[in-house]
Amino acid sequence: MELIGAVGRAVQAFQDATDEVDAAVSSRLGLNRTDLRCLSALSQAGVTSASALASAAGLSRGAMTTGLDRLETAGFVRRVWDQEDRRSVRVELTDAATREIGLLYGPLASGGFQLLQGYSTDELAAVLRYLEEGRELQRTQAQRIRSLGGGDGGRRASRRKSRRITTGARRIQHKT
Repeated sequence: MELIGAVGRAVQAFQDATDEVDAAVSSRLGLNRTDLRCLSALSQAGVTSASALASAAGLSRGAMTTGLDRLETAGFVRRVWDQEDRRSVRVELTDAATREIGLLYGPLASGGFQLLQGYSTDELAAVLRYLEEGRELQRTQAQRIRSLGGGDGGRRASRRKSRRITTGARRIQHKT
C-alpha cells in the first residue's frame, strides 16, 4: 500500500509538472489551454476531420469549430477540402505550428525517450498499461464531471449575488 500511495503522489506531481509545461507553452503561443489541447491532438493525429479532432480533444463539435477558428486565425492550423470527399474538410497543422511544436516540445520528447531507454521491456509494458488505463479513467471522469452540469466556474452564484446587491441598492435609492 505504501508503494501505491507513492505512485499516486508521483502521478499527481507529474500531472502538475505537465500542467506547468503546458501553461508555459500556452503563454508563449498566445493560446488558451483548450486550443493547446486541440493542437496537441492534431499533432498526434496528423491531417484529420474536425469531428475526429473534437473526439480526440474531448470537445463538442461546436466548441471544436470555435477552437479551430481561433487556431486558424493564430496561423497554427488550416482547413483543406478532402480530395476524396469534396463535401468534407480536413484540418492540418501549418508549418509554423510544426516549427513551434518542435521547438517547445522536441527537447522534452528527446529527454523522455532517453529516460525510457533505461527501462526493461517488462517495465515499459507496465508503464504503458498504466498510462493507457489511466487515460481512460481520466476521460471517463471528465465525462462524469461534465455531466454534473454547471461548468460556469461558480459565476452563476456570483451573478445572482451581484443582482441581489444591485437590486437592494436600487431599493435604497428609491426610498430616499
